[in-house]
Amino acid sequence: MPVYPHSHTFIGSTFTTVISGPYVQVIHTSTGDVVSTTAGRDDMLKAGPVRCAAVDKSGRYLATSGEDKQLKIWEIEGLKLLSERQLPKRPTKVAFTADGQTILVADKFGDIFRCGSYPFQFTPLTVKQKKDALSSHENPSGGQLILGHASLLNAFLLSVDERYIITADRDEHIRVSWYPQGYNIEMYCLGHTKFVSAIHNPAFAPTELISGGGDAALKIWDWMTGTVKHEINIWDTVEPHIKVCGMKRRRGEDEEEPREGTRRGKGKKAKSKGKAKAKADQDQDIPVIGPSASGEREAEQNPIPDNTSVIDGAERVLVVHKIETVTSEAGHFIIFSAVGATALFTCLYPDGTTTPNVHSFDLGRPIVNFVISDDDLIWVFLDASWSEEGTKDSGSSPNLVQVLKISAGEVTSVSPDTPLFSSLNEKCQILATANELKKLDIYGDLTTMPKNTDTEQDQGSEAPDAGENTTGAGGKQVSKKELGRLKSKQAVLAKVQAGGSGSTGTKDDEPEIQEPESKKSKSDHGNDLTQIQDVSMDEVTA
Repeated sequence: MPVYPHSHTFIGSTFTTVISGPYVQVIHTSTGDVVSTTAGRDDMLKAGPVRCAAVDKSGRYLATSGEDKQLKIWEIEGLKLLSERQLPKRPTKVAFTADGQTILVADKFGDIFRCGSYPFQFTPLTVKQKKDALSSHENPSGGQLILGHASLLNAFLLSVDERYIITADRDEHIRVSWYPQGYNIEMYCLGHTKFVSAIHNPAFAPTELISGGGDAALKIWDWMTGTVKHEINIWDTVEPHIKVCGMKRRRGEDEEEPREGTRRGKGKKAKSKGKAKAKADQDQDIPVIGPSASGEREAEQNPIPDNTSVIDGAERVLVVHKIETVTSEAGHFIIFSAVGATALFTCLYPDGTTTPNVHSFDLGRPIVNFVISDDDLIWVFLDASWSEEGTKDSGSSPNLVQVLKISAGEVTSVSPDTPLFSSLNEKCQILATANELKKLDIYGDLTTMPKNTDTEQDQGSEAPDAGENTTGAGGKQVSKKELGRLKSKQAVLAKVQAGGSGSTGTKDDEPEIQEPESKKSKSDHGNDLTQIQDVSMDEVTA
């Protein structure tokens, strides 16, 4: 029978905390004994998988949150629940401050809240909050809003001195803000062309930031100036090891919840059309890359893709999951993983003169997470219930954990003769049904991170008119969306030229082109016709 993978693990000197699906286990690091567990508790299973977790630096307190939007604070010794509070939206990350007295929570709404000081005493609301006309949504947790993004917030971290908070979102933005005065923006690190899903601030280089996501390269920034110092191409090395991909979304099935009081269309008619289209898309089959196309929808949950193998010729999606650094006798190394990839990737930290090569260490199964212990061992946690054929293993006990280390500049596998290693692979196994594993949505980022993953070019769409140029600069194929914009621009240009056809054609006789009074641009683009984009198709076809 399949087992839950270890999605979050925190190795401490006394206790090691392991989170598997919805359950939390506390292991004595020296003996490997499971001293506390929530396994088997119906309330934990009902709450759903733990999506975010953090342990304070003292190793005394644990913060968890998941699909139930409950922020729970635990005392690790004895696994005693100290506090529980409702969050406004589903969380994407939680973190303790250095003193362990404050918790920061990022959510899918793009906001970061700061939740009070320990002991996190919180009295549930007995009266429903009145809606504030200036608030985008209610804040039942009572936390202090630090900052907000206009897109799903994927990652954040505090600078070493905790004077700044660095945030990254799905809209390719990295922002450096003051902390806790998040409304003061110090700098933007702009240069990514796709979502940013992981960031890391090396301890040996506190003024630098490593970022990665959907782009083919990792970027190393001087985050105080917003300049890129190095770029490391990773795609050629990572791509062969991506063995899992998720279902494709259609337009309108975005997981981000629109802010209350806003509309995606213009007027009630557009809004109703959007709802109708979304409903129609839900009734259609959603194509997948892989052998399985089954999926379920639950309230306020994303489509949950099956664990599928990439078939030959299928397009692979890059989502950098985690970035860390480690120091060995050979120098500083960058270590990172990708969602659905079976290998861990490493490279030397660039010294400014040469671009390092990226190396892979294949472990045979998709990596769920990895942590670096104080002795610089790399503990890698695998999806042991996955197989190359996309079926569940039913044979011998799977290997949930493997340990690696960097020696002489190379990654090698080690088998530590420690009770902790044996316990993580044997004692901490928790059985799960196929449906429970499906709800984990381990590879959901492959579906939710990329934007507009529905095919927009030529699959299931009308072919362009004969003789129509569908290639852009450099011979790159132009998508149907871009082609539509180009048609709009050309139609507007034709109308303008038709209105001034009586001119002599000289530059002095050309009529001055002005925006129609009924259509005002939100930003001043001057008279450059190539900048005209916001044109209604109704106006073009009228």
